[in-house]
Amino acid sequence: MRFWVLAPVAVVYLLVLPQDAHAYLDPGTGSYVLQMIIAGLLGAAFAIKMSWFRIKRFISGLFSRNDRND
Repeated sequence: MRFWVLAPVAVVYLLVLPQDAHAYLDPGTGSYVLQMIIAGLLGAAFAIKMSWFRIKRFISGLFSRNDRND
């Protein structure tokens, strides 16, 4: 089998059938995950803000009535 077929199967296998990890999550892990979520939301909001005109124009173009005969 080729790698590109076998790799997704291996990833799904590892995610669906996890083994016992016996791992330790320190108390800072929760705040780090929260920081990543907040940073992702703020980054998405900034990206939308920077391209709001293009998004608005695209959406209005979808719903506008075009009476030209081409």
